[in-house]
Amino acid sequence: MATETEPVSKTERESGGEWRVWLEQAGAFTRRNLQEVRNSGIMLLWVLAFPAIMYSLQTVQGAGTTATADASASIGIGVLGSMFVCLFVFGNQLATDLEDRRYVAYRSMPISPSAELTGRMVAGLVLAAGAFTATLVAGLATGASYGLRGPESIPIVLVAGVLTGLIWMVVAIPFVIAAGNKQVATLATTFVAITTFTLTGLNGAVPAQSVIDGPVLNYLPNTLPTRVLIAHLVPAESWTGLGIAPPAMPTGPEFLALLAIYAALAVVAGTMLVNRLLYDQGWWP
Repeated sequence: MATETEPVSKTERESGGEWRVWLEQAGAFTRRNLQEVRNSGIMLLWVLAFPAIMYSLQTVQGAGTTATADASASIGIGVLGSMFVCLFVFGNQLATDLEDRRYVAYRSMPISPSAELTGRMVAGLVLAAGAFTATLVAGLATGASYGLRGPESIPIVLVAGVLTGLIWMVVAIPFVIAAGNKQVATLATTFVAITTFTLTGLNGAVPAQSVIDGPVLNYLPNTLPTRVLIAHLVPAESWTGLGIAPPAMPTGPEFLALLAIYAALAVVAGTMLVNRLLYDQGWWP
């Protein structure tokens, strides 16, 4: 992995060399994390196939439902797939580096902690997008019906997906550091993903199955993005008839703003954790 770089000179800093080195380091970590998953056929298959298989089983159990109901269920399970990638795969790679004592080497190199974290997160987002997309493809193959509310839905869906991934990758960091063991970290993060998904009714896609009632489903960090995605990807004249409401769908800009706040807090927390606990550089970069 091309992360060993020479200290940046004053001349290079003045010419933008420091920024270029940061980008190179972030890119190196991104490539390395993606290559690790690609080189592990079992992990790659699990990342892409797990949510799609889970959706297929859910569809068989709920045979006879409408195309829009299948679409909303596929989105809820697709978000679970993204959460799984961000908690399990991201956490597993981080735990492996900790177990292999790679951070001892990283601390001795001129590596930017923020570049490392950014590279890991970009790789995680790519894999999370793959898991989510695979689930939608499975939905299409079984007759699920999708449709955009309007042209503004495209950026909203992209933003919601990215912000969701950032939140859950940061959630994985303290679990991995506290566990100190890859197997324990894997069990813990998987438990978080499955438990959260189950207790909130397929991440808010089926409120009737959630142990949490009412508008709270529009504010939790796993159910809010799921319901935003459903609102912009599933054509429905009656959300109540579809089974996704009540509560009312989070279609206002304030809900995207809340999701952005969650993600911003997560990124700040992640940066602080990486700097303090992995690089021992204090709480701020």
